[in-house]
Amino acid sequence: MEKSYFVPAKRCHTEFIERKSRFITTLARVETVEEAEAFLAEIRAEFPDATHNCAAYRIKKPLVERFFDDGEPGGTAGMPMLDVLKKQELFDVAVVVTRYFGGILLGAGGLVRAYSKGCADGVAEAGTAMMEPGVRLKITCAYSLYDRIQRMPELQGAEILDTAFGAEVTLELMLRASEREKLLKSLADLSAGTASAEVLEELFYPFKTS
Repeated sequence: MEKSYFVPAKRCHTEFIERKSRFITTLARVETVEEAEAFLAEIRAEFPDATHNCAAYRIKKPLVERFFDDGEPGGTAGMPMLDVLKKQELFDVAVVVTRYFGGILLGAGGLVRAYSKGCADGVAEAGTAMMEPGVRLKITCAYSLYDRIQRMPELQGAEILDTAFGAEVTLELMLRASEREKLLKSLADLSAGTASAEVLEELFYPFKTS
């Protein structure tokens, strides 16, 4: 079975000032090299007047790791950013740290620290999700059971995708595959067999961890 792995939970922006230079981090989840390159092009277009738009990305399948110094001295920008992503064991991620030079040179060590901080701040702000085996379920129940089913412990880690109110209530949700059997048993016990659960899809899904 394929192993679980970490991805960003959301896209984000962070910013800080270091010795009058402005550093802006933009981080996003991407799934292919093409998506990563398109993201980098988008951010470069967003900040065309920046002194540098340094970048790094990691793709899980197949494994691709790349970085770009964009004019900063070699080894002081993109590589430290990639190192942060690797230390955080984060995949399917692209990050750009944009710099507006403030007139004060930071030196090689200062640049490494600044770009590492920019990347680390972005990772912290985005949070992480774990790609795990999941199931997309459709639960159908009577209105009288709706509130009780929502409070089931097995649903607390699930993500509700859609709720429809017709003759009965229909919930569409994403659930960790490891929770499926417990959920089906609890649902049957709670509803005395009157509620139904249909598996719509089995897939890897980014369940939030932080």
